Amino acid sequence: MHIRNWSCLSAILTIAGCSWLSSPTTPQVNSPQQFDQAQGNYQSIESLPYLAWWQNFNDPKLNELIESSLKNNLDLEVALSNLEQAQGQLRQVQLSWIPVVPILAGYSSNPGFGDIGTFYGIWPQYTINIAQLIKQQERAKYNLEMNKAMVDGVRLTVIGQVSSGYFTLIAQQEQLALLNRLNDDMNELVKILKQEVSIGLKDNVDLTGLMSQQQLIQAQISIATHNIILSQNTLRYLLNQNPGTITNSNNFAKLDFNKFKPGALPATVLQNRPDLKMAEYAVKSAHAGVGVAYGNLFPSLQLDSFFGAGSSNGTIGNPVNYSPMQDAYINWGINPSTFGEIEAQKGAYQAQVYRYIQTVRKILKDVDNDFSANRQYSSNYQSTQQAWKDLAEKYKLQQGLYQTGIMSYTQLLNNKIQLDNLALTVNQAKLQQAITVVNLYQDLAGGYKYQKPESTTSITD
Repeated sequence: MHIRNWSCLSAILTIAGCSWLSSPTTPQVNSPQQFDQAQGNYQSIESLPYLAWWQNFNDPKLNELIESSLKNNLDLEVALSNLEQAQGQLRQVQLSWIPVVPILAGYSSNPGFGDIGTFYGIWPQYTINIAQLIKQQERAKYNLEMNKAMVDGVRLTVIGQVSSGYFTLIAQQEQLALLNRLNDDMNELVKILKQEVSIGLKDNVDLTGLMSQQQLIQAQISIATHNIILSQNTLRYLLNQNPGTITNSNNFAKLDFNKFKPGALPATVLQNRPDLKMAEYAVKSAHAGVGVAYGNLFPSLQLDSFFGAGSSNGTIGNPVNYSPMQDAYINWGINPSTFGEIEAQKGAYQAQVYRYIQTVRKILKDVDNDFSANRQYSSNYQSTQQAWKDLAEKYKLQQGLYQTGIMSYTQLLNNKIQLDNLALTVNQAKLQQAITVVNLYQDLAGGYKYQKPESTTSITD
């Protein structure tokens, strides 16, 4: 009776685990039809993952840096190594279907062998839990796909980091040039004011205030110089190079970020994003993990077959008598700890489900924020640039007044310094706009499949 009850319990538990032995499904998460902030001129771009969007800038140095980073970046090398490890783990599970074939030789009086004495032979052994091994192989395949998506995610991140780093570098170089121009104008104004103080036309109060402003400009020049070094070293780090300079001939002021208006629908973005693919395969892998745990409730099949010869009757003579032996039986036992493992794997699965939903929400949030940031910072740059143009036009008229003697050189120089300061503001506004363009392309999953190595796309069955 006890055995019958135990058999019924095992059958019930096995039936309960059948749902976890089936193919997993991805959680359904409602997403909007379009992004609220994707208004105006944002147009959907087909095949964004394959689009080398940075090439639209026609900047050979930027192209060179991205090409080099995709070949040499160490984060990418780590991801590729993890992919190789996942491929090996899948192969390990696949090879578990092959029986072990030990080669034996020696002496045995084991009755199970028939008291064969001296013997030699081979003994293929096959112990397999079919249900569990199927789920182990399934989990290994999902882990492999997750690592493929991780490689894509690193490529996407590296492209964004290099692009942002390069635009920051050339913007800071432009900032330094503008600061030096402002400093030159300030030096000229200080020189004039010193002369006026010496002849009593001005007092030291104005001179002291002007020299204080000059010191602030010098401090900004020092910071800009340091920031250029930081940007160069960051880029070289991304390229797996030692600290040093990065030469370029591009002028940040000539780049036009207004023409870049990439867009995509939420469903397309979610389909393309590597981090969502990683979250999806993590859910499926965790589901398979529950199946592996339930597999402990299924019996193992034991198959043995000995092929060899022995001396027979426990003697030590020459092993010339053929001594075959075969075993075929089911090994079924339930370890109480299995139930704890099942609960643990169910908890891990549920956690991955929530992470998947969280990843979807985060992607939708980030992309919508990117559209808003790009629109607002683009508007800010255009307004600031227009203000500079208006002031530049005013300064041109003031030059005419100076040439006719209506305006003094000191007044003209003060207006020039005002124009210099506004140029610095325009440069910073343009950098902010540039970063929003990079972030938008990155969160839309643009470019990560550009010239992707074949080794990261092959599928191991």
